[in-house]
Amino acid sequence: MQKMSKKLINLPENCVDEMLDGVVKAHPGLSLHANYRVILTKQWADTKKKVALLSGGGSGHEPFAAAGTLVFIPNYTGDCLNFGLAVEWAKSEGLKVESIVLGEDCALLGQDSSVGRRGMCGMVFIFKIAGAMVEEGKSLTDIAQTVRMVLRVLASYGVSLSACSLPGSGPLFKIGTDEMELGLGVHGEAGIKRVKIRTATETVKIILEAIIGTLKLKSGDEVVVLINNLGGTSQLEQWLVTGEVHKQFTTLGIAVLRIYAACIMTSLEMAGIQVSALKISGAHKEDWLNYLDAETKACAWCGSPMSIPPEEPLKDTPPPENHPEEHKLEGPTINAAGSEILRRCLEAVALSVISNEGHLNELDSACGDGDTGTTLRRMADGILLQLGTLPVSHPSTLLKQLSSIAEMTMGGTSGALYSLMLTMTGTALGAKVKAVTARTWAVAWIAGTAGTLRYSQAKLGDRSMFDALLPACMKFESYKPSTVEEGLRALEAAVVAAEEGCEKTRYMKARVGRATYVDATHVTDVDAGAYGVTVWLKAVFNELKTCFQ
Repeated sequence: MQKMSKKLINLPENCVDEMLDGVVKAHPGLSLHANYRVILTKQWADTKKKVALLSGGGSGHEPFAAAGTLVFIPNYTGDCLNFGLAVEWAKSEGLKVESIVLGEDCALLGQDSSVGRRGMCGMVFIFKIAGAMVEEGKSLTDIAQTVRMVLRVLASYGVSLSACSLPGSGPLFKIGTDEMELGLGVHGEAGIKRVKIRTATETVKIILEAIIGTLKLKSGDEVVVLINNLGGTSQLEQWLVTGEVHKQFTTLGIAVLRIYAACIMTSLEMAGIQVSALKISGAHKEDWLNYLDAETKACAWCGSPMSIPPEEPLKDTPPPENHPEEHKLEGPTINAAGSEILRRCLEAVALSVISNEGHLNELDSACGDGDTGTTLRRMADGILLQLGTLPVSHPSTLLKQLSSIAEMTMGGTSGALYSLMLTMTGTALGAKVKAVTARTWAVAWIAGTAGTLRYSQAKLGDRSMFDALLPACMKFESYKPSTVEEGLRALEAAVVAAEEGCEKTRYMKARVGRATYVDATHVTDVDAGAYGVTVWLKAVFNELKTCFQ
């Protein structure tokens, strides 16, 4: 049995909300929107004439992104999907939004991966520079251009001596007392290589060799450096490494213009450090240094002005109701009999997902958090809870309502994927469609899947849910179904295609998501996300077959 980690919490499922409450209690200048787990500065209204910066990510990396329209998206699948959904919603409301995916990890440089460089502690440099530019009144175009320039001369590399553990769980990977992980990220995944533990000097040399090779640094160059404590490293080690980094850079003739060291982007209690270097040169040198030196009120720095309550308490924006957003009824309608069939299909999907929760978690445990089944079950529970009030007579609106349920209940990569897919499928189904038929479902399903792929960075063969989903919807659409009978035959073929696609993932190398960074020898079964697709798709087919036979 896996040994549980020791943490000062109450219940694992409540610890994030209780932590956020503590943050705003310690910093009255912040405002918490509890249901969406969003923290804003109460002074946000004073900056309406300036560019707004939005940032964030999953909990466990505090104090990174505690609070910030330019959207910064750390290059992790879940972040890309969730922020992609937010950007799409904002654009649909007519807002001017630009997003930039941030990634500066140099551990995987040169390896076969389509997901790009992971976003790590170097993003803090971007936040600081962009924030100072906002205060100067720079335009969205100017800030975005500078951020992209910074990204090109930024590199980070991480090492760890121990694994982190989620509240209520054991360590996410096992590592010997005489071993260390090289080239790891901040989401609990193992690194790209495991070696016997080295001295601080040897470890820093490994890190700097990767960074110097990436940035092509040479004698005479100048850098700004951040030493990020991953959460469980002692202050003694943190400052020792800081001195070693400065010493080795200087010995190579590389000038360190600024060096920072702190717990900035943590991975819960993981013992380890990340080093990030920003190459400073040319015409931008003085500007970038001035932006880094500019005064900030960010509450992650102890004793900031945010610790002082405002003289006159500001009114908080009322939080939204504690249920998914209800959407205006729109799009084509179906009759009472069709509505009842659709309701039965939703119930069948929910019950099937619930019954497969354990197996889905087991499939996910080799390369993820082991929570795919639990995540999908939360969606299923949300569907059952609202089953009697869901707008089944308006399929386009129904899909958007289901998207809201997924967004509110699931979270993470799966939640964003399903929310995006449901939103885009619903939009396609409601666009100039006069009647809901098997044919319009096919076209909408293709549109929703293709739209989701744009944000997920995945493609067929990357070992993801799309390896089951894409063959299924393509097969269904290829039948050009126009009658109920043709629709059933097409759906049966789609189920077979999904199962075949899912089985193929057993032999695929992961190229998206957290599994990308896990040793392939640990991944020997089918992909959990792909299997999840077969679960709900078979449930729909079996229920429809029962209804029409």
